[in-house]
Amino acid sequence: MKSLLLNGAAAALFLCSASAVLSQSVPKPGQIAPVPEVMVPPTFSSGSSSMILPSVDMARVETAHDRKVNRLWIASMLAMVGATSLDAGTSWGKREANGFLASSDGTFGAKGLGIKAGMAVGVILPELLLRNHKDLKSKFAVGNFADAAIFTGVSIHNLSVTPAK
Repeated sequence: MKSLLLNGAAAALFLCSASAVLSQSVPKPGQIAPVPEVMVPPTFSSGSSSMILPSVDMARVETAHDRKVNRLWIASMLAMVGATSLDAGTSWGKREANGFLASSDGTFGAKGLGIKAGMAVGVILPELLLRNHKDLKSKFAVGNFADAAIFTGVSIHNLSVTPAK
């Protein structure tokens, strides 16, 4: 029984190695022979924190200017969300001049809040998706601050509007 298993294992090994040899095509005259890929293991220095993952050199270096633009861009998004929230807060329960934001009774309510929140997300989401484009961050910041200025002005106007009865 043992010899039968050994003979079967030897036959299987022979067939597998023969199929690997036969699966390789013979180059024809004038054809460049393919070069086999060689896997070279990464070298690690002892005592390094990169023993698990090899270090990768990146060409991108963040400068002080990039950090300032990034902080300004984040501040502009916060200002825009704050001004939009202030506008919604000062409009709540008052007559809404914009029919698109007005509820069925003509006041600013949940419908208008949902639309305003959706518009704010619609402005911020593309900015977050395109955050790796350094040249766009300053343009986004200008747009966000302009949006914040408009909504702050509208909020100041809303303070003078009397609530609906």
